[in-house]
Amino acid sequence: MKLLFITPYLPSEKSGHAGAKLIYQNIISLSKLHKVSLATFIDSNEENMLNILANNGIDVHPVNYPRNQKSILGKLVSGFRNIVPALSYLIGKEPFFFAKYNKKRMRSLISQLLSNNNFDLIQVEYNVMHHYSDLFVNIPSVLVFHDISTKLYERGKNLGIKTDRRLYSIAKKIEVGIADKFDSIVTLTEEDKLYLINLGYKREICVIPPQINVVSNIDVSKKPNTICFIGSYNRQPNVRAVEVLINDIYNNIDFPVELNIAGKSLPKYLQKEIRNTEGINYLGFIDEIDEFIKTQMLMVAPIQLGAGLKMKIPHSLANGTPVITTPIGAEGIDIGSENGLWVCDGIEIIIKKINSLLIRQPILIERGKAGQNAVKKLFSEEVILSRFDQLFSQLIKK
Repeated sequence: MKLLFITPYLPSEKSGHAGAKLIYQNIISLSKLHKVSLATFIDSNEENMLNILANNGIDVHPVNYPRNQKSILGKLVSGFRNIVPALSYLIGKEPFFFAKYNKKRMRSLISQLLSNNNFDLIQVEYNVMHHYSDLFVNIPSVLVFHDISTKLYERGKNLGIKTDRRLYSIAKKIEVGIADKFDSIVTLTEEDKLYLINLGYKREICVIPPQINVVSNIDVSKKPNTICFIGSYNRQPNVRAVEVLINDIYNNIDFPVELNIAGKSLPKYLQKEIRNTEGINYLGFIDEIDEFIKTQMLMVAPIQLGAGLKMKIPHSLANGTPVITTPIGAEGIDIGSENGLWVCDGIEIIIKKINSLLIRQPILIERGKAGQNAVKKLFSEEVILSRFDQLFSQLIKK
């Protein structure tokens, strides 16, 4: 089968973005069975990653799109480039984050690929890439909702984030219409599926969670009394979780604990606060993230925002490190405390759970091993590939 993937982020195992890792795992697995082409936006520092995909037989077609520019010139160019998306948001057409991915060069690339190939199916990753659906109305198409934006903004609105009020109103008007452009919809969790149905989506939705690989060939020891959090801090849910860890949780732990925070782009005000707090470390982006997670006794993820499946949770379990998180953090993850995942609804409950678990570290190690087996059953390559193959077969038959 000839597949075309259309993505806003370059699929990469080394990306600091969970969505890019998810797409990478799926696209590599599917390329073993199908002929895969990829149209993707790439950042200015990602060209060296293209060969990894090409070496796996994937036909890669990138469109340059620099993000998060730091220089004055870069910011000026970015501001000019985003005038039209900003206007789209101001007139209430769609959120800026959606509009900025509507690019002529990507449209031209996809048109060219469609002219030169007979694709059997097109898979679009993220709702923000919906703009190109009119190019392939006669080819079966799948849209993967990595999260439901209306749900994300609703939660932000309910937490008092003022900008999310308007974003919620706009997203609620357009998100079902975006879904209706495609022949099939995939969500990562049952919770997101139900939310989209409640928004008014009428057709069938397929739930396919991310692939999570259990790494068993890294031999490291656990460091006593360590807790961690990982994430990309270009995303507000992760920033807010770090704020809660630093300001509300860490100082209320009953005994000395080392808190290690990993991931790129943590805001400078939080980095300064960490430098001034004994026992908390900001490690930045870590290449060997699996090895780091394996050394930690416990991940604490006080996630209060977001939608979709939080990959850091099963990722931590896959590395034998148990997790304490919130109901939002645990969405889509059918794993219980017997397998190393404790779900705590409230900061005080999280603190009590940390205090009770870190004094029983042999139990944490035992539950971490059980968590690895639970992740294998739910998120293995075999399980996820079978769901995609079933979906693709149904669409082709139609």
